[in-house]
Amino acid sequence: MRKTIPSPRRPQVVITPAMQDRFEQQAAQFRQAMDQLDFAQARLCCEQVLKVIPQQMQVLSDYALVLMRLGEHQKAWKIYQRIYQSPHRHRASDTWLDGLAELSGLMNKPLEVKRYGHESLSKADAIYKQNVRYPFPARGPEPLDLDNPQKNIIAFSLYGHHPRYCETLIKNVEVARELYPAWTCRIYLDDSVPQHVWHRLQQPNVQLVDMSHEKAIMPTLWRFLVMDDSSVERFIVRDADSLLSEREAVAVEAWVASPFWFHHMRDYCSHTELLLAGMWGGCHGVFHNIEQQIRDFMTQYSGSARFTDQVFLKTALWATVRESLLSHDDIFDFHDAHAFPPHPPVRWQGAEFHVGSNAGYTRVGGPASVSDNQPQWVKLCSDAGEFAYPALVKNGEWSLAVPFFLVTDYQNGKLRFVLTDA
Repeated sequence: MRKTIPSPRRPQVVITPAMQDRFEQQAAQFRQAMDQLDFAQARLCCEQVLKVIPQQMQVLSDYALVLMRLGEHQKAWKIYQRIYQSPHRHRASDTWLDGLAELSGLMNKPLEVKRYGHESLSKADAIYKQNVRYPFPARGPEPLDLDNPQKNIIAFSLYGHHPRYCETLIKNVEVARELYPAWTCRIYLDDSVPQHVWHRLQQPNVQLVDMSHEKAIMPTLWRFLVMDDSSVERFIVRDADSLLSEREAVAVEAWVASPFWFHHMRDYCSHTELLLAGMWGGCHGVFHNIEQQIRDFMTQYSGSARFTDQVFLKTALWATVRESLLSHDDIFDFHDAHAFPPHPPVRWQGAEFHVGSNAGYTRVGGPASVSDNQPQWVKLCSDAGEFAYPALVKNGEWSLAVPFFLVTDYQNGKLRFVLTDA
C-alpha cells in the first residue's frame, strides 16, 4: 500500500513590529509613487513586500495594477487570475476586479471584459443600491426646452493651469454650439485658472460660476451643484479633459426622447464605476440640497482625492438613479443597457478616442531655459492668439501635457511652442 505524502506547506510568516513598520513605509511610498504616476517605483515597493509575504492579496492586486500600467500585460494577467481563483480574493484591493476587466480590454479579450466588468458592476450594485432612495415626482420629466438653452446645462469643473484641461474645455465650448445647440455650457472654475482662459470662455453659450471662495468642496464636485439650481430642467455632467462627440450626442438625444429621469454611458473597458462622474446626466426635481449632502460627505471622506466624485455619486445618488436610468453601453450588458444609437462619424480621429476618453494624453517638451523644479513658461502661438502655460522642468527638460488636437496643429504648422518669461 502506497503512502500518501503530504505536500509541503509554505511556512507561515511571523510579522514582527519592525517588519510591520517597514511595510507601512513601503505602503506610503507606494501611494506617493502612484500619485506621481511613477509606476517603476511603485513596482519596487510591491516587490519588496511580496518577497516576504508572497500571498498578500492587497499587495498582489496593487502589483498587478502596476504591471498593467507598465505594459507587462501577460504577467499582470497571471497575477489577476491567481487572485480570481484564490479563496482569499476578498482581501485584495476594492478595485482589483475593475483592473482585471480593464486588462482584458487591453489584451483584446472582449468576452472577459464583459464577464469581469459585469461581475464588478453587479457586486457594487448589490452594495450601493441599499443606500437611501429619494422619491420621484408624480409627473414625468419635462421635455427638452429647445427655445431656452439656459434650462439645459452641460456642467463642467475647471481648476488649475494645465492646458490638457483648459484647452480641451475651450474646444468643447466651440463644439457644443454644433452638437448641443439647445444647451448651455456652465463652467464652475476658480482663480487657479489662467486669466486668458477665463477671457476665452466668455462666450454666448457659456455661463461661468466663480468658485474661488469655495475651500471645503473639492473642485471635481463643483459641477454637481447644478442639481440645486431650480432654473435648470435638464443637465449633463462632463469632464473638462474629455471631448464632446457625435457618439455621445445621439445617446443624449435618445435619453431626451425617453421617459427616464437619468442617463449614463459606458464606452471603454475601464468604465466599471456605477456612475462615471463625467458621463451622466439627469432631470431636476429628484435630488434636493445637494450642496449640503456634498459638504456632509466631505467631512467624513478619507479616500483618494482622485476618486472623490465617483465615490460620492455611488454612495449618495446611485440607489435612486438606478430606478429610472437609460444606460448606453455596448460592452458590459449591465442594468438593462442599450447599445449606442447609430451616429455620424466622430470628428476626433485619434486611435484612443471613445466617449469619456482623456484628450490630454500627449506630451510636448524640450530643453528648458530655467533650472529644475522651476516653472518654464511656454507660449502656445497660433492664429487664435498667444497663450502661456507653466511647465515643470526636470533634468533640464520642460514637459507639458496637451490635448492631441494641439499636437496635430503643431505637426501641421498651425501652432508653435515658444519659451517665454512669466
